[in-house]
Amino acid sequence: MKLRDRGERREQYERILCVLRELCVPALWLVAAIVISDAVHAQPPPVTAAPIAIVGARVIDGTGAPPMDDVVVVVDGDRIRAAGTRAQTRVPPGAAVVQAAGKVLIPGLVDVHCHINQPADEMKRYWLAQLRWGVTTMRSAGNDKPETVPLFAETRQGRFLAPRAYTAGQGFSVNGPYPGAPVFRPATPDEAREDVRRLAAQKVDVIKIWMTDPKFPAEVIAAIVGEARAHGIPIVSHVTDVASLRQLAELGVTDFLHNPRDQPVTPELVAYAKAKHLSFAPTLANMESGWFYYEHPDILAMPMLQAALYPRGRQMLADAERKEKTLSAPDLAQRKARMRDQTYPFIKAMSDGGVRIVTGTDCGAEASQITPFGHATHREIQMFVEAGMPPLAALRAATLDAARVITRSEDPEYGAIRPGKAADLVLLDADPTVDINNTIKISRVMRGGFWVR
Repeated sequence: MKLRDRGERREQYERILCVLRELCVPALWLVAAIVISDAVHAQPPPVTAAPIAIVGARVIDGTGAPPMDDVVVVVDGDRIRAAGTRAQTRVPPGAAVVQAAGKVLIPGLVDVHCHINQPADEMKRYWLAQLRWGVTTMRSAGNDKPETVPLFAETRQGRFLAPRAYTAGQGFSVNGPYPGAPVFRPATPDEAREDVRRLAAQKVDVIKIWMTDPKFPAEVIAAIVGEARAHGIPIVSHVTDVASLRQLAELGVTDFLHNPRDQPVTPELVAYAKAKHLSFAPTLANMESGWFYYEHPDILAMPMLQAALYPRGRQMLADAERKEKTLSAPDLAQRKARMRDQTYPFIKAMSDGGVRIVTGTDCGAEASQITPFGHATHREIQMFVEAGMPPLAALRAATLDAARVITRSEDPEYGAIRPGKAADLVLLDADPTVDINNTIKISRVMRGGFWVR
């Protein structure tokens, strides 16, 4: 798309919004802001010759290292070319300089547990919503139909503006995760192997198994894992009980969504998880979304959050009767306590024990409808801190460590502010190490060297 064309579309967008504001039609203005802005932004970013220098920010690099003050980060093309103190780092001649004194720069956020079973155009719209929240990488963990699988690779090829996205395709579940879900339900090991071969032909990035009751027979699970291994495709699994965790871990699976909740975490389980190199995305935001947005109308009212919800989810959260029923439920306090008791000690024990905890939210899940793209990732980070993780560790969980889980590499090309890494960045107006809630105070977002907002 030419820069001139992009500018003309932006001018048209702004003129329409001005008219709607003058007419005092707020709902219409919101819809127009979402739809027209998407039409402007859902294009491949223009090629820019000049490097970009972000000057004077405090930098949290995603590795867990202490923040660095008064830093210069130089972006050239889609890569970070330099990152260091102002005294040590030269701003290239002709660079576009962004003065960032008083701001905080963090790597783009990574969400390893999303769902986006939507038509292609809607997928692109929700991907843009995620980007605006600073989520520059996402993994869709099941329920993606074959016709949409190629779109995920296209996000990584820069065909259109979106987070770097990965998919598990359809996934395997006996009777879930919701009625009519596009999943495989093999009855025999041979059927399971054939289903895996279908996914391999589609070139999915990972294969998802739901270990929910009723479960597949052990021989079917072994067939799925074995055939996936033969094709070089890693497994990710939904687990909520220790027996299923151990069953899959013994087969070599390391990547888990949710966490065992059928028994308290023990030192022995922590040691087992560390020895097996397991990782967990506890998926707290989805568990809490049933009441959180009702209790935080200021967040719910944000246009950026409204744009990140499915239409039915917006309707559900706008339903005054549903809100009153939810917040007045006699067991609400008990549900909140149960969620914390089943997850927070696990997160704290595993993180302290050196087991990787990463951000994964179930955003976009059809079964809930009210776990929004983007903001849910920030809420997950906040809840990690509530569970006892230091802010820097929680930020590493949402950046470098989550990237490590997706890529199966200790040195992924994204997830940290280091020379040579992908230029996926979020510029904040306030410091999340002072208050972790500051991650949502977003000034600008960069994806692959291009400013999204």
